[in-house]
Amino acid sequence: MQNKRRHKRFRLDVMAINGKMILADKVEIIDISLGGLALTTDRRLNVGKEYLIKLGDKGRSIDVKGTIVRCELSKIEERRGERVLIYTAGMMFKDVSPDKIGDFLNLIEQHKKKEVPVVVDRRLSVRFCITTPWEKTLSFPAQFKVIKISLGGMLIQTEQALGIEGRIPMELSLKPDNPVNFIGRVASCRMTEEKEQTYEIGVEFTDLSDKDRTLLQTFIDYLAVMEINAEGEKADN
Repeated sequence: MQNKRRHKRFRLDVMAINGKMILADKVEIIDISLGGLALTTDRRLNVGKEYLIKLGDKGRSIDVKGTIVRCELSKIEERRGERVLIYTAGMMFKDVSPDKIGDFLNLIEQHKKKEVPVVVDRRLSVRFCITTPWEKTLSFPAQFKVIKISLGGMLIQTEQALGIEGRIPMELSLKPDNPVNFIGRVASCRMTEEKEQTYEIGVEFTDLSDKDRTLLQTFIDYLAVMEINAEGEKADN
């Protein structure tokens, strides 16, 4: 079969190249206080892991970091003929001033809500129950391992399944202090046959800056030289 790829792909068998991508899920916020919030999502969130959530109301939004303190399966929904697991999670805010959260709560105070007096809330702050849950964006970093790479894209392995044609902010650690940043377009996604559930995902490089494209080109050139040298050593033997 003729290889129709525009760029030669190199396997990374002799070196470990890792990267980071920022994933985003739609979540529903149940209630919120100065110290944290409760939400529902169709993804199990890891207790102790840090997430970034974007809160918005009337065209204004704030980004808040938080740590998941609990996550429990709450129900199962039918979506398009498939069963979807729904989780309820609690998040404790991290590195954010109460004033910032208080200003945001003032924005939603005029909407559907009611104040609930503190009874057993260990965070000792008034909570607002949102009678109509609002859909917000929860972002979190996920790691991946590069299996193959070319000037046009790469094949990665990760624990997260990604939707085809999705576009995800990614960072490739070719150098510790000088990563390559780009938007990755998901071209393929398949589950591996390994014992642990992982996925092999084909990613196309898009939105590369001139600087990042030069860094990528330099790395590919280095791989090409390494391959030539390895073939030369085999011929000599």
